[in-house]
Amino acid sequence: MRVNLNKRKPRIPLTEERKKALAVQRAESKETKLIEKLADVKEGVGWASDQVLARYFDVSRQRIWAWSKEGKLPKPIKCGEATTRWKNSEVKAAEIKNFLGGLYVP
Repeated sequence: MRVNLNKRKPRIPLTEERKKALAVQRAESKETKLIEKLADVKEGVGWASDQVLARYFDVSRQRIWAWSKEGKLPKPIKCGEATTRWKNSEVKAAEIKNFLGGLYVP
């Protein structure tokens, strides 16, 4: 028997409680992803954006770009028209060299 694929189920309007619950769930999910990205920076795995690095170093995004220009952080790599990333292994090496005085503290 063939099923009509164009027929949609009627939408049930969201209650205010459900909207709030979904907003909290999205916020928690976003924070969890950010924590994972911060852990990747600490371990030197993968790539990071200026937002993630700003959160990692607890500075503004402008400071990340200034440090990159000054040579305290490596040069970013342009991945797309509006996408720029830093390699976490290079960021970790620069952190040890420029911010920790060459000392590695796990």
